[in-house]
Amino acid sequence: MQVNEDLQSVAPVANLEALQALVDSQRHRIVTMLMDEPLTAKEIAARLGIGRTRLYYHLDLLERHGLIRVADTRVVSGIVERTFRAVARTFRVDRALLSSQASDMQITDAQAAILDAVAHDLRARVLPGAAPPHDDVLVSRAFLKLNDTRREELRKRLAAIVDEYSRADADGTEMEIALALFSTKGSSS
Repeated sequence: MQVNEDLQSVAPVANLEALQALVDSQRHRIVTMLMDEPLTAKEIAARLGIGRTRLYYHLDLLERHGLIRVADTRVVSGIVERTFRAVARTFRVDRALLSSQASDMQITDAQAAILDAVAHDLRARVLPGAAPPHDDVLVSRAFLKLNDTRREELRKRLAAIVDEYSRADADGTEMEIALALFSTKGSSS
């Protein structure tokens, strides 16, 4: 069974459970790999260095929440082998879509978990006893005061930059990017 290989450019994260599934660093890596090309579980397991049993748990969860799909099936030595593909190049969290299913605090907690996962990934780059990597890590934090027009302009420009660089370079280095743009109104700082 062959399915259209084209990816949507953007897909919404349909519910809080899907967002929580995507927050996990391992599952996010799987989805990212499947944005670049269709892969079998065997290929994904080899690239990530994890066992297929553990991988199938992640694949089933991602497929159940509509983040990946089966792109092809074939019989190999009497066993059905599935090839997986991400459903989109970018996933966007729409608070309005999620708000009917979850509280603002639950949504915010899930979004904050994404940033926690990014922090974990950043820390994991440095192996115990090894010299810190000296590559091009950029971490920036700024407090801005923007009117509604400029805030929306910044939001669109940031999304456009991510979209522009979302296609993998064949000779590229794997990179991770995290963006958080939010109002600090009501914060205790």
